[in-house]
Amino acid sequence: MLENVGLATRDQNVYRTLLLHPRWKIDDIQQHLGLPEEEVRTALDRLASLSLLRPSTDVNSFVTTNPEIELKPVFERMEAELDEQRAKLFRDRAMAAALAADYTALRLQTGAQGLERIEGLDNVRIRLQELARSATSEVRAFMPGGALSPGALEAARPLDENTLARGVRMQTIHLDSVRNDHPTVEYATWFTARGGQTRTVPSLPMRLILCDRSIAVIPVNREASQEGAFVIHLSSVVAALSDLFDLVWDRATPLGDVPVLHCDGPSDRDLTILKMLEDGFTDEGIARKLGISIRTVRRLMADLLRRLNAQSRFQAGAEAVRLGWL
Repeated sequence: MLENVGLATRDQNVYRTLLLHPRWKIDDIQQHLGLPEEEVRTALDRLASLSLLRPSTDVNSFVTTNPEIELKPVFERMEAELDEQRAKLFRDRAMAAALAADYTALRLQTGAQGLERIEGLDNVRIRLQELARSATSEVRAFMPGGALSPGALEAARPLDENTLARGVRMQTIHLDSVRNDHPTVEYATWFTARGGQTRTVPSLPMRLILCDRSIAVIPVNREASQEGAFVIHLSSVVAALSDLFDLVWDRATPLGDVPVLHCDGPSDRDLTILKMLEDGFTDEGIARKLGISIRTVRRLMADLLRRLNAQSRFQAGAEAVRLGWL
């Protein structure tokens, strides 16, 4: 049915009648369908407004057009609106999942069963190596914080190579900012050649490691990884974090691809920066979250102000709301 584009069943019946009897006039259609003249005229007006009918050189006659062609712009506009709704839903779901993870982490500090608390970075690294070596099906990770050092990448290479060689699927999500870091891109190329998968997004909610959909590792304090980590075995919590990973993964861009630019609207990074401003983040906080320099944040903000024709950040936020970006 075509009610979503403004065509009722009566309108479609009038259209089909004209397809079968192109020389019929209003009186003929009215008698054939048993409709009042006013309803027939209303249907003809509606069909004409969608360019499905055009006036004929023969007075009071009409020429039908191809609905697939004429309705294409209408469907494209509706699809764009649906895509926008899906994007908003994704952001809301991801935010809710991140808040749920924060809530869970705080609640689990009381020492619930199914939880390990690992103190110190060295102990965390050792535990992560143990989990990677024991994984049988998959290891997936959020890697916020920008590019890793060449030393850290080289240290990870033997473990990743061994894990992939055992047939374990590995998926890693970095920040978009690593695309400008040659060692990280080089490592991702090596990683992909051996069966691993790497994608990037503008921002990540936390550092996260998932093993076999049965174990999750998150930091005790997502702003200070040196405080240690929680190793979670609780199935409901791990399932929620797995769902969060799936949401982000589906929206992420493979590292070998170029992120899509939104010529007529905000990019994902634009929306991320605007949302952080709305939440009260400073330039330093935004830089840390996105893994970029403060100078880059200020350049991006200047570009946003220019595109929004705003004189201040407050005005930019108001204009973004007016345009439906937030």
